[in-house]
Amino acid sequence: MKISVEELNELFKSSGIEILELREDLKSSEKYVDVRIIQDNGYEWAGSIPYFYRRTGLFIENPEDLLAYLTAIKKFFTKESIAKFQKEEKKFWKENMKGSDVTIHFFNELIKIKWTSNFPQNDNPQRRIQDIKEKGYTIASRRNGRKAERLLLPIPRGAETGYEIFSSAFRKKALKTLNEINVYELSSANKHGLLPDHKFPEIRWNEETRAENPDEMPDTEIKEKFQLLDNQRNQQKREVCRKCFQTGERGKLFGLNYFYKGTDKWDTKIPKVGKEAEKGCVGCGWYDIEKWRNGLNKLIEKSQK
Repeated sequence: MKISVEELNELFKSSGIEILELREDLKSSEKYVDVRIIQDNGYEWAGSIPYFYRRTGLFIENPEDLLAYLTAIKKFFTKESIAKFQKEEKKFWKENMKGSDVTIHFFNELIKIKWTSNFPQNDNPQRRIQDIKEKGYTIASRRNGRKAERLLLPIPRGAETGYEIFSSAFRKKALKTLNEINVYELSSANKHGLLPDHKFPEIRWNEETRAENPDEMPDTEIKEKFQLLDNQRNQQKREVCRKCFQTGERGKLFGLNYFYKGTDKWDTKIPKVGKEAEKGCVGCGWYDIEKWRNGLNKLIEKSQK
């Protein structure tokens, strides 16, 4: 990313995010932005956030995407959010990580959410850190003299950040293929704020279903996988899908109890995550707004005859 820290801070002014440095970890091929995040109530958090992070497929290439990404995850760095993250993740390890007698000591150090190299003696500490990453956690790294330090970030497991990175070429192609229409509003009034939204929500993905979005993706595949939403509706959809995942209550678009397939309950015969889970999303308005709207219009027309 060829831009100075001064230029970045000019772009980030009024965001509550101060850019301190851009740096690269050559050993891991990861890139970091060192930041100070200042919340509206004055609470500050300082640390490193990856913007090239292969484990989650995060590859930010330009300042505008960096601004959008950091703005989206800023909410995770409040004092209250950090405390909640620590409480929930300690509970998660206590209830689900039985048998991780070695790795848990590394986790207990990292959950302090501070730079640390104070890990237990171990023949393969890198493997322990990798084990924790594979649980879905985001961990930053840096060199402090001869020591390698780590910092666990209070971002929800699985990097559910609310912002997905696409190349500028793919985004441009997706907008053109989908006619630059905000499918929620059925309008092209604000083309510049539109984002390609995965119909199949990320919260139900696993490693097998996570896929890249190549610039040469065929138009038919783009239409099958994506719809266009503005950032506000994209965030709203994520919250609806998260609630569905947690409770089994499918989302009701505009509060209407209409599903073009299935009911307002998640089909318990369908897996919650993975490729097969997408079948459980079909019929929900948030999954395919255009198909939902067309189905509802046909139902209205039929009732009027």
